[in-house]
Amino acid sequence: MDLKTEIRKKTPWHLWIISIFFIFIYAYGVYDYFMMLGHNVDYYNARGYGENVVKYFTNYPIPFLILYTTNVLTGLLAPILLLFKKKIAASIALVSAVSDTLLLILTFLFRNRLNVLGISIAIFDIGIAIITFGLYFYCNKMKERDILH
Repeated sequence: MDLKTEIRKKTPWHLWIISIFFIFIYAYGVYDYFMMLGHNVDYYNARGYGENVVKYFTNYPIPFLILYTTNVLTGLLAPILLLFKKKIAASIALVSAVSDTLLLILTFLFRNRLNVLGISIAIFDIGIAIITFGLYFYCNKMKERDILH
């Protein structure tokens, strides 16, 4: 065993909690992604969405689709990498947070997101972007403590 391995600290309990929390959040995000873009009528109805939401996700523009896809995939990948204590988890979390933030800004400006999806979803989505930045900062803190390798 080398000195660096001996110095490396044990995995803190909160790393498990944070990772599992974000895996849950983003696993649901992946599910939502496929239901919304797959135009699952039962899903739309169960959530109380009307025709405007169906139209919103019909022929979703490619740049927004790229940002949406990047967000949900990296959002799920980052906490998995965190569980494996990989330093790259921080960079992946940042990609997720930035892609989500750009998607929100652009869809609020150019897709009338607020009027179509409503204020409660807007607040929820902004909250997800904020906590994803929190995941990024958390991963960086774990890197500084030499928990991640």
